[in-house]
Amino acid sequence: MIAKNALEGIRILDFSHVYQGPVGTQLLADYGADVIKVERPGSGDWSRSWGPFIKEVSLPFANLNRNKRSITVDMKSEAGKEMIRKLVAASDVVVHNFRQGVMEKLGFGYDDLKAINPGLVYATSNGWGDTGPYAERGRAGHDMMARAEGGWFTFYDEEKPPIPGGISIDYPAGLNLMIGILTALVHRLRSGEGQYVSTDLLSVAFHAHAWDAAARLNADKIDRPAAVGGTEAAINKAFRTQDGFIEISPVFSKNALRDISTALGLGDLSEKSQFCTEELQIENTGELNAILAKSFVEKTTGEWMVELEANGVLCARINSFEDAAADPQIAHNNMVVSMEDEEVGELRLLGNPIRLKGTPPQLKTFPPRLGEHSQAVALEIGYTQEEVARMTEEGILG
Repeated sequence: MIAKNALEGIRILDFSHVYQGPVGTQLLADYGADVIKVERPGSGDWSRSWGPFIKEVSLPFANLNRNKRSITVDMKSEAGKEMIRKLVAASDVVVHNFRQGVMEKLGFGYDDLKAINPGLVYATSNGWGDTGPYAERGRAGHDMMARAEGGWFTFYDEEKPPIPGGISIDYPAGLNLMIGILTALVHRLRSGEGQYVSTDLLSVAFHAHAWDAAARLNADKIDRPAAVGGTEAAINKAFRTQDGFIEISPVFSKNALRDISTALGLGDLSEKSQFCTEELQIENTGELNAILAKSFVEKTTGEWMVELEANGVLCARINSFEDAAADPQIAHNNMVVSMEDEEVGELRLLGNPIRLKGTPPQLKTFPPRLGEHSQAVALEIGYTQEEVARMTEEGILG
């Protein structure tokens, strides 16, 4: 019988916190993996306390932790350590995003847990890497630090310090870690072998330069320039319109300036002497963009999109997050979903961007309260009611 959920039967013991790990394990939980979130007694995942809040539910936490179960365990106590070891024996995957050495000090390093469960996929993501100068001195890592050292701060104004570009590296790092987990699970299916899987914020930030990295790494050997048109370099990426802003992509055309300018009712600007070659368009970019900008403010973004798309010009409305959340294509893609809770009521969250037609993602359980499933999970792995009661009373179990 085929499982209704793609990852049904896969148990993930998830020690990850804040953003990088939870964003990935939630995607797997949506597809049926039993994700057991192991949290600190009393406070739990850091993001539980950061807010903003609705009825004491942290919204960042809620958006990253649905379909998971939460347990709190005192991992410094021997009884708590023993419970973790029992969970490891009954799990397929362990995930954490602590800095190097933290899990090892607790006795939960890869070699420790592999001895308990040889088929275990042990996945970790940290700031800098498994070894090397930053990892070995225990340097803390963070999204902004990775973007800074990975080459993602940009000088938008030469008179001012650079500012961070790109999206939070926590997001792609979490996705890369999940790709590693799924790859290792396929290998285990074929071989029976578990393995250690890792990535880090710095490596992911650097790899995000994938489009232009080879050219920059080999700049002294380039003997022919890029085929990307000069028009793309000359024309601004965005313009103000009557009611907002529009993005322009002057690509995939033999004469993008002609296409854009005729759509704007300006005639073919590429025939003018100061714009008749791509080199001149770049040289006279200020004049060119001033002409385009003067036209763009005369109509709304929607009106210009009709004109431009009819002329084969790629363009898009520049949305705020709130605008994007109301976009009909976002709605059609089911990227805003709702979950109900007795205390919070309806909570709108992000949907899952991965679509499996035969085993679609499921919205099963509201983001868990801290330690909500501690007792149930302990009973599942063989503890008696009396043992669970004693461990709870002693503060070992939340």
